[in-house]
Amino acid sequence: MIIDDDKTLPASSPPRPQARPTNESPIEAVTRMAGGFAMTQVLHTAVQAGIADCMGDRQCTAEELGSALQLDVRSLARFLRMMVVLDLLVQTGPERFELSGAGQLLRADHPQSMRERILYIGAINYPVASAAIHSLRTGETAFEHVFGVPFFDHLAQSPSLSGAFNGLMQRGIEARVAGVLGAYDFSGVRHIVDLGGGNGALLSAILSHAKETSGTIFDLPSVIAEARRRIAGSALAGRLDVVEGDLFAGGYPVGADVYIMSNIIHDWNDGQAEALLRHCAEAMRGNSELLLIEEIMPVEVIDSPSTVANDYSMLLLTGGLERSEEEYKALLARSGLALSKVTPFVVSSNDQRRKGRWALLHCHGN
Repeated sequence: MIIDDDKTLPASSPPRPQARPTNESPIEAVTRMAGGFAMTQVLHTAVQAGIADCMGDRQCTAEELGSALQLDVRSLARFLRMMVVLDLLVQTGPERFELSGAGQLLRADHPQSMRERILYIGAINYPVASAAIHSLRTGETAFEHVFGVPFFDHLAQSPSLSGAFNGLMQRGIEARVAGVLGAYDFSGVRHIVDLGGGNGALLSAILSHAKETSGTIFDLPSVIAEARRRIAGSALAGRLDVVEGDLFAGGYPVGADVYIMSNIIHDWNDGQAEALLRHCAEAMRGNSELLLIEEIMPVEVIDSPSTVANDYSMLLLTGGLERSEEEYKALLARSGLALSKVTPFVVSSNDQRRKGRWALLHCHGN
């Protein structure tokens, strides 16, 4: 779930990523892709077992790890050798191993930890991807075919998965916030409502920069609880409040200067997205502005492979989609809103391929 129009990108933009390493032949590329399932599950199994957290900075044997983690030593030894093959471990002796630089990323305490992402991908994306043919044949989500319930309902039933997902969303917000603040001046805004604002990470960052602005987070009771804990006792407590509600039920706080929907609309099909936007149009007054923070689907795939990958994820997981600028214009018009401007921004990322084509879509009443 990961936008910009090409003509708005600076001349210093990084070169377009290649479909595969230039020294890799087509047969090598397909062979690598065909074996990707095994690599995903090695990562997922290593995180589930807690191997990296147990090893830390130590050199360990399979016997030491097996005893600490209550794992079968012989099977574990074979698994550790496979982790060496994937450069997650380094073999330091006949029976001893230590984490490689890549393996360190599986630790929960690493500042760039990939643990939550791996847990989520292994438990959600992996089984859903195996049922992609169902989506192609029916147009329905592979997720509901596999799990029997919609995506967000399943997360609500699984605290551990929900925690991993929320952790990923938190990191996504942290990567986008500097770009959002650079693309929009919130200093003259009196009140902001963040619709589906989760734990308040984005709105808190905005209010920390816009010292005279107040804000409201609107989200489900189960999500709002975390926002309350985050806000309580903080410097923003007097300027930031929360309202419990359901985006699909409507009843959004009325008359704010700015409404924000960040990474929300892409989760839903056109009918569902239109319902949300209509509720927002009903709450807006006068010069109220709605800011959609979304990725814009490129005309050519190579311009933003990560946006295309996120669109594919939406197909399988929620039935939503990443939309082009023209598709957003049409969707907004049907919802009683108009797209007045699109402001691209750059997302902070260590991986150029995952930056996506993010933008602020400025919307007003018709």
